[in-house]
This record gives sequence, structure tokens and C-alpha cells, in this order.
Amino acid sequence: MADLVMTLSIIPYFFFLYCIYKIYKLDKSLINKTTVVGFFSLIGFVFFTAGAGYYAVMILGEPGLGHIDWLHGLSEFGLTITNFIIVLGLKRHLDRL
Repeated sequence: MADLVMTLSIIPYFFFLYCIYKIYKLDKSLINKTTVVGFFSLIGFVFFTAGAGYYAVMILGEPGLGHIDWLHGLSEFGLTITNFIIVLGLKRHLDRL
């Protein structure tokens, strides 16, 4: 059941991305482009993490991604970069105000 909820949670996030993109296109002064890029890059993190999890379980035979430290660390680093991009965009927007 938890896997289904996690899988379905991408639907509202895609709607959020659609809305933030439309707002950005409507008035570029409302949202910094870097913030928009950061939110979209989160999808890359999700796909990378899913692929890394598949590799850990199906190829390496581990119970989950968390059991392969280097791969889990690489995945978390991707999330850190994504968060940094979002915060950088928000800071740039605040500096403009």
C-alpha cells in the first residue's frame, strides 16, 4: 500500500509543476527561473533514485537502496543539489524585492 501511495504522489507534484510553470510564463517577476528549474530537477532526482533502488535490489540483491552506502549517498547528494537550486532561486528572488 505504501508503494502505491508513493507512486501516486507524483500526480499532485506534476500538477504543482504545471501550475508553477504557468505562473512563471504568465509573469516572470513572480518566480525566479532558478527556483522553477530546481523544482523541475526534483523529477530527475526521483527517476535517479528509482533507478538506483532497482539496481540495488534487482542487480546487487540487497534489500533496498539504503544498504548500498555509496549509491544511497549519491542519491541523497542529488536531493541536496536540488534543494540548493530551489533555495538559491528563492534567495535571488528575495534579493530582487
